[in-house]
Amino acid sequence: MGEFDFSVIPILETERLRLRRIVTDDARDWLTILSHEDVRRYLVDIEQMNFDEINEIIAWTEDIIANRSGIRWAITLKPDDKMIGTCGFHVYDRNNQRLEIGYELGADYWRQGIMREAVRAVLDFAFNTLGVHRVEADVTVGNEGSAGLLKNLGFTHEGTWRDRVFAHGRFYSLWQFALLRDEFS
Repeated sequence: MGEFDFSVIPILETERLRLRRIVTDDARDWLTILSHEDVRRYLVDIEQMNFDEINEIIAWTEDIIANRSGIRWAITLKPDDKMIGTCGFHVYDRNNQRLEIGYELGADYWRQGIMREAVRAVLDFAFNTLGVHRVEADVTVGNEGSAGLLKNLGFTHEGTWRDRVFAHGRFYSLWQFALLRDEFS
C-alpha cells in the first residue's frame, strides 16, 4: 500500500450512512450528543460539555489529520447531513501498521446497527486503504454495549488495562480489544 494522502479526507458511504469530515458547524450537534449522560457514562475523558470544549475537540480532529495520526468522521444518516455521532481512528502507527479506533453515537440512534455499519466502514478504510495489520480499541470496563459491538465485528478481548486512565478524581480500567487484518471479513 502506498502512503495515504491526508490532504483530502474521503467520504465513507454505506447503505444508510455517510461519514464525512467534521466541521465547525457540527459543534451544536456534537454538544447535544456528548451532553447526554448515557452517552458520556463511559467516555471517561469527557466532562460536562460546553461550546469551548467542543471547539477544542473539533480542533483536535483537525490536528490529528494535520499530524497524519488519525481521522475522525461525522456520522450522518443519508440523505441528511446532520451529525448523529462520530467514528474514526487515532494513534495511527505506520511503522507497526496499527491504529486505534474510537466512536460515540447519539442515544436516540442506539440499537439500530448504525455504529456497527460506521465502524465497518472505518475498518474497511483502515485495512484496505491504509493497509494496517492491526486495529485496536479501548473500552471502559463495564461498557458492555461497546464490548458487544467489537466482539460482533470479530475483535478479540486481549486483556484489561488496570487503572489506565485518571479522570473525575478516580482511576478507570480499560478493556483492550484488537482485530487483525486476516480476521476482518
